[in-house]
Amino acid sequence: MLLFARTGQTQLADERLAPLDAVAAHVAMLEENPHFRRELLYGSARKLVSMADRWSSVRPLLKQLVNDPEPVPDAVSIELANAFLARGKPISKVTLGASRYSGFTQSETSTAWCGASVVVGFNDTGSEIKTLLGGSGISALGYSNSDNRGMAFSYFGSPPAASNASQAMLGEPSLACADSSNFYYASIWTDEVQSRSGVAIAKSVDGGKTFTAPSIAIAKPPFSHIVDHDWLAVDRSSPANLYIVYLDLDYSGSVCGVDQDNQEIPRYAIESISSTDGGSAWSVQPTVIEEECANQSDPSVSLAGPEVAVGPGGEVYVAWEAMGENGGSLTAREIRTAKSIDHGTTFTAPLTVAPVSIIGNGADLQGFVRSSEFPNLAIGTGKPNSGVIYLSWSSAGFTIPDAITTIGSYGFADVMFSQSKTGESWSAPVRVNNNPEGGSLPLSDQFQPSIGTDRTGKIGICFYDRRRDLNNFLIDRYCASSKNGGTSWTNIKITPTNFASLVGQDELVAPDYMSDYNTVAADGLGQSSGLIDSYSSNAAGNPNVMTNRF
Repeated sequence: MLLFARTGQTQLADERLAPLDAVAAHVAMLEENPHFRRELLYGSARKLVSMADRWSSVRPLLKQLVNDPEPVPDAVSIELANAFLARGKPISKVTLGASRYSGFTQSETSTAWCGASVVVGFNDTGSEIKTLLGGSGISALGYSNSDNRGMAFSYFGSPPAASNASQAMLGEPSLACADSSNFYYASIWTDEVQSRSGVAIAKSVDGGKTFTAPSIAIAKPPFSHIVDHDWLAVDRSSPANLYIVYLDLDYSGSVCGVDQDNQEIPRYAIESISSTDGGSAWSVQPTVIEEECANQSDPSVSLAGPEVAVGPGGEVYVAWEAMGENGGSLTAREIRTAKSIDHGTTFTAPLTVAPVSIIGNGADLQGFVRSSEFPNLAIGTGKPNSGVIYLSWSSAGFTIPDAITTIGSYGFADVMFSQSKTGESWSAPVRVNNNPEGGSLPLSDQFQPSIGTDRTGKIGICFYDRRRDLNNFLIDRYCASSKNGGTSWTNIKITPTNFASLVGQDELVAPDYMSDYNTVAADGLGQSSGLIDSYSSNAAGNPNVMTNRF
């Protein structure tokens, strides 16, 4: 999300926006590095670069908004009452009082469920507008809370922003809970004056109704790092133990050195930090799970999309996507995992789960929707599947020539599934979406899967799905479930009507952004069966966060 800073209501807009000017200049400096590749960026990093590229046109709009703000109401989009008639419940709100060009995008969800308490966090440009007009830091986050196991939600807007006006919570929400009272909300954090990037975390002790101001879990050295795609997990066997993984894009040259022209060589690293006291203190030094240098022999190398989950015995599992290694092209991709049995102090060497066939053109799907093949991770907690590790991701089932794409082809996304009992070997991938394709049958995209498993052993995977549009534009939400350990899958359509992709209509997000992930959550305490899917629907004409319990 966009970085904002506000230094007080009485100061001039230029002074309020000065830290943003510094950030835009800093990003522009990174882009001058010949090794900088925007096509390898995802999530908040991509949004930050996109906004920096458009800063000269966006800045005058923000200056006008800060100089002459309009009231920002807590108004629910009028369409919501009639737009969703069957499955799914809207839980976010739309802000249109300050501007018609932003404030209406709520997407990219993370859900935590413990007992009666459920919290869904999401990126929220409405919060971004409101906190811009406030007196403290900026927050691009929102959340909604339920105290009746997801039957009804209340929208609370943003969790508290940092008190320092130069700091911002950029989005990429990741939530977890230790019990029905203690919830945690992690997000990408930045200090715009110092140009530092990292992850911060807020805590709730009342079931996710209120949160503390964010505290810094990891902060990278200034001017040379971009931190992206944080993911948070709680150890159920010892609930004070928390783990965060993230991607560190490092342009310092301290590890990978410089090239023959003295330009810093980028380092892509999957790193982990941990806390043993419920998030009050974190590792002094992160654990590096995998790192790669995008040097002359590996110019297309990249790592992305890390997730973490904890097994019943305290085992820590991390999954991510690796690209372009060993001199391969950007289309050479695979899903990898690593395991720790010493509370995240050390990890096994990366293990390949499966190769990936890129979806779309490797960056965007049809309709210019940003998407990826990132893995989604869950661990069984029921008697039938305790400790079994499950993975879902996207991979192209069919690839056709396409002369206009950057790679000369288009890959139609399928949802894949694999499992492991120990994390040391993985089952052959299984296709989850059951729509017939190929031959005379139309091809379509099923993408951005989310996985969860409940106390009964049921596995659920939910995803966006274009099977009902012969032209592969309109999108539904489908949820697949398996009660036999993933051997077979039942697919159920969740959305009453399909909807179009919506990109390029909110000034504060990247032009091709339609979220990078969603989540499926089970009751972490095992008191209730079933799963809660959270996602964003465009049916009302703008992205609204929805939930569906199944």
